Amino acid sequence: MNATTPLDEAAERRWRHGLRNELNVITMAVSTALAMLDHGADPERVREHLKRAEAGCRRCRDLVTEPEKQE
Repeated sequence: MNATTPLDEAAERRWRHGLRNELNVITMAVSTALAMLDHGADPERVREHLKRAEAGCRRCRDLVTEPEKQE
């Protein structure tokens, strides 16, 4: 399968589910980091959440650029 080959219905459902999960990870990690900053948390603890968001962004990139490898 290549980038121009459409995914079958089940594979597309799995792909969308994976993408939604990663977007949820990013949203929660950034929201938590912002709340922690607002409450004066230690910068290293905030950085941990930002690293989770960054990793989620990389996984989203992989899902979008190579959906066939996600099956």
